[in-house]
Amino acid sequence: MIYMNTWTSIATFTNQRIQEIVANGVTPANSVLMFDWENSTNIEEAPAFHLVGPASLGIEEVSPGIHHVSFVIGVGSFNDEGLHTHRQMVDLIYNSVKSGTRIAVYNATTESEYSWLKLTDGTGVAPMTRSNTRALQFIQAEGLLDPLA
Repeated sequence: MIYMNTWTSIATFTNQRIQEIVANGVTPANSVLMFDWENSTNIEEAPAFHLVGPASLGIEEVSPGIHHVSFVIGVGSFNDEGLHTHRQMVDLIYNSVKSGTRIAVYNATTESEYSWLKLTDGTGVAPMTRSNTRALQFIQAEGLLDPLA
């Protein structure tokens, strides 16, 4: 269950970042959604909201019981003239996944916290790309999953 537990934990972490985006007045709650980037093939068919969500989860066992984890959190702002909202969302998420950050790891079935993922050096923001109505950017992070996992 390492993969499902890690995916659930990163999705939970992302939802917490969305709550921070709203709490910090970046955008109203009714304008931003959690979005599964891997479950959509055409960005033009995505909901007409600002979208934030995880993607590209990779897990590698580097030694018995120790796993290296990499993932991205994508930000897609919608009709964001001047990209002010987009850049604030990217900045908030980037600052939340810097080296040393600990992300709680939850059991995907019971939803109970039982370990953590400690982020390591290598956090980055990919260059922006655009569609007709949306700016897109992905923040990449990586870390080590605690052996208790």
